[in-house]
Amino acid sequence: MAAGAVVNAVDTAKELVTNAFRRSSLNDVYEKAKSRGEHLKRKKWVMLLFEYSVYALSLAFIYFVLVGVPLWKGTVWWLYWVVSNKFVVAGTWSVTIGLAIIYAFPPLLMLFEKEPPMPEDLNNIDATKTPNVHNVALLIPCYKSAKIIGPTLEAALKIFPRDHIFIVANGNSPTPLDNTEEVCKQYGVNHVWSPIGSKLVAQFVGCYAAKHFENVLIIDDDCSLPPNFPIVSDRLKGKVGCIGYTIKSVGPDSTKGTLCHQAQDLEYKLSGLQRQFAGFVGSATFAHGAISLWNTQFLIKTFYTHPGFSVSEDWFFGHVARKLGCRIKMCSAIFVETETPPAIFFSGGGSRGGFGEMTIFKQRFYRWNFFFVNGLYYNMGYILGSWKLGFWELGAKLFVFQEVYETLLYLIAPFMLPISFIVRPAVAGYLTAATFVLYFVTVTIFNEVHLRLRNERVGFVALYIYYMPYKFILTVVNIGSCYYSLYKYAKYFAKRHPKVIEDERAVEVVLRLDERRPANTAEAMSGRRMTVGAVGLRLGSVSGGRMSISPLDVQPNQRLASITENTTPSTPRRSGDLPWQSSDALPYDMTAAPKLAPVVSNPIPPKSDVVDFAEQQAAARTLLSPASNDMLLRTVGEQPSLDFALSTEHELSHQASWRTDQSDDRVVSSARSMV
Repeated sequence: MAAGAVVNAVDTAKELVTNAFRRSSLNDVYEKAKSRGEHLKRKKWVMLLFEYSVYALSLAFIYFVLVGVPLWKGTVWWLYWVVSNKFVVAGTWSVTIGLAIIYAFPPLLMLFEKEPPMPEDLNNIDATKTPNVHNVALLIPCYKSAKIIGPTLEAALKIFPRDHIFIVANGNSPTPLDNTEEVCKQYGVNHVWSPIGSKLVAQFVGCYAAKHFENVLIIDDDCSLPPNFPIVSDRLKGKVGCIGYTIKSVGPDSTKGTLCHQAQDLEYKLSGLQRQFAGFVGSATFAHGAISLWNTQFLIKTFYTHPGFSVSEDWFFGHVARKLGCRIKMCSAIFVETETPPAIFFSGGGSRGGFGEMTIFKQRFYRWNFFFVNGLYYNMGYILGSWKLGFWELGAKLFVFQEVYETLLYLIAPFMLPISFIVRPAVAGYLTAATFVLYFVTVTIFNEVHLRLRNERVGFVALYIYYMPYKFILTVVNIGSCYYSLYKYAKYFAKRHPKVIEDERAVEVVLRLDERRPANTAEAMSGRRMTVGAVGLRLGSVSGGRMSISPLDVQPNQRLASITENTTPSTPRRSGDLPWQSSDALPYDMTAAPKLAPVVSNPIPPKSDVVDFAEQQAAARTLLSPASNDMLLRTVGEQPSLDFALSTEHELSHQASWRTDQSDDRVVSSARSMV
């Protein structure tokens, strides 16, 4: 009994110190975000001046550099002259085709992983027994998803326990925009409302809502996890901090859908194989935004470097991860379903989750391809200046260069293609056809070999009749989108875009995240509700080096596990050998708190097994100094809020002999030795 009292006292004090440091660090981040936010703001006239100055410079560039006449003949004319007199068209195309072969065929040497077996009884699955699920949370950012989130949750609950699932609904409103929360209550999962309409902020908030889990799986609200979905968190070791999953395109109700759906399905699966190969030789450029598995601590760290753009956030996550020394690998054992647009240009109506585009043109022209050209800056900076992956950098940079090469082709195509057809029309025509034949051979091999082995082949009409015209149209769309984005950059960058941790509203959402613990078993089964009201006024403050924290809701004869009811994984989090798990891993002192594993969330035992509360207090007195002991007892007892200096937190941590590199086992062992 005495030993149990000591252990519970240690756990209680440990949780107090960790939460206090975390709160202090977030307050520091918030104060920095406020000052940084004011610095980043531009006045309206400054933004207009910036925008129209860029327009003027662009027009000047087009006329004086590209056209030139009558001042000079211009770059376009000289390009025509060079191609006519100096270049060999066939030789130039040969280089292009050679690079296409290098990037297209080696990935075909790999096969998809073997698919895991299906559970024997799909109607009676115990999610708590899913391999590796004990330390993994499921995070689902969503926007107005009440109509589609139900099937997603039904599929997820066959793999994840209810208390591991976090739905982060978001929108620019102090109150939810639909009844997603009511749907979550029906399934008994956690619901978080974030009053900022941003998927990136929703992911940021979700990471803190699920902060007690070692790893987090992020999926879109329309992703349906199959019952045999493998949680490969055991692969997150060494330099590997992110695992992407191969995905497949489906129509409504998991059907094959239209020919457009099937063409996208072939694209997605081929992209998955290419990323698997990239991860094998170095690192995939990024994990698909629809689904990815991350080490939670490292994912939080990426928010401190992520530029904060709400478009192409998944690409920037990959870019930042590689810069921080993280390899991105793929799991191809399963194809996760995601619903895609049903048509290229025109749709007959309907709706989808997420951004909700119903045509591929709107999805890619306005959003996916927006940072193609801007990505040249980031990719070249990575190729020349980032070497944290060591030997794996060679493979990683090979595929980053592929992105650079493809973007340059899109930019020069409007000039080189017409000039080539004017100078050598027959040769240019033959080589253009050869390029398309090469790609067609690639997708045919992929469909007939790789997908046949997985029983995932695309139909005859979709591949042999529809697919190549589809790819030609999308190539034209990609070229046009690059120039459209160049035009839109003037307005987009006229307004400065802060990082997530530089946006005081985003940081305040985390600070004001209020959790209402279920009052009884019936309410607990209906899920927890964590809400943040309209941001703008702080609830807490830091002043004079002191801070205030709310009292922990702990009653006598209750274990600390009851504090974190439904918030922690079913087993303690263990520190791995990931290179970013260090005390200096995050800016702004995010890891100043002792790195102690979260408390095990176990049910409250019968009354006869509960350690007497007075014994816990007595044990705490043997562990802590009088000053620190008083602080602890006022927290775990029935006292009001606690206000203390940050120096006291350090004193408490030191006096309890809790070093930042100690694990739970060492803490408990030390406590027992004192007894």
